[in-house]
Amino acid sequence: MQPQKSRPGAGTAYDNARSNDTPIDAVLHRLDRVKRTAPGKWIALCPAHDDRRPSLSIREADDGRVLLKCWSRCGAAEIVSALGLSLADLFPGDRRGLSDHGTGPMRRPFDYRDALQGIAHEATVARLIVEAVNRGEEMDVESLDRLALAEERIDDALRAAGGVQ
Repeated sequence: MQPQKSRPGAGTAYDNARSNDTPIDAVLHRLDRVKRTAPGKWIALCPAHDDRRPSLSIREADDGRVLLKCWSRCGAAEIVSALGLSLADLFPGDRRGLSDHGTGPMRRPFDYRDALQGIAHEATVARLIVEAVNRGEEMDVESLDRLALAEERIDDALRAAGGVQ
């Protein structure tokens, strides 16, 4: 026997004054045991696996995107497929141009610590090569190439951090 779906107006789903053509409505109408946990946030049974307790977190982002997180590790593609939707249905507006919705190439927010760790590593490589030369070892082509790579990587990290123009 299938669990009953929470419906708008059931007190736990979502505001029934909303239009039914938004991405969040399309998702929530297809889920079982929907329960609102906070404004713009819900939990429900995950349709991608045999869920006995709600393990799917649903959130509506400020721009209208629907964010899905299954705590049993189902992927968003599996979830929307089980709902009879596509990933494009998680985005508002014209679904033909998903690049406008942040689904283009992934870009992590810049973290200066990553740049500093990279610079520190490459500086250590350069120091080890210089120490070898100071001990009288001859610098071979491989070491010279690696030193040039270290310089390039340090320059790239500084540029990414906004330190070099």
